[in-house]
Amino acid sequence: MDGFDTHDKASWTKAMLHTFCDICITAIERGMRPNTHFDKAGWKFVIQSFKDQTGFSLTKAQLKNKWDGIKKDWRVWKKLITETGVCWSTELGTISATDEWWQLKIQVMFSLSITSQNYLSYCIIY
Repeated sequence: MDGFDTHDKASWTKAMLHTFCDICITAIERGMRPNTHFDKAGWKFVIQSFKDQTGFSLTKAQLKNKWDGIKKDWRVWKKLITETGVCWSTELGTISATDEWWQLKIQVMFSLSITSQNYLSYCIIY
């Protein structure tokens, strides 16, 4: 279980993610994230603790990529659950909202997708 090449993308299970989050919380509580990022001791703690608890030896880059990804997901989740008519269903582990809300979100995402595709096409042409 000991190895991912430094260029391999780690395959994360739900248990690994929970362990990683718990380790990061511990590092933060111990003051290993003085600003917005872990310091050198913090990353060393996270890397070693993750290996000790999961048996997987991941690189700082792999763990940082996961940190950045879940931070981005958390921001989206936080924004979503503060919208009117939306809540978090702990029973299902999903966002719960009315059909009208979902239809509106689908329309917005479709509209953004078309705009993005048109912009991309424009960039490719010129």
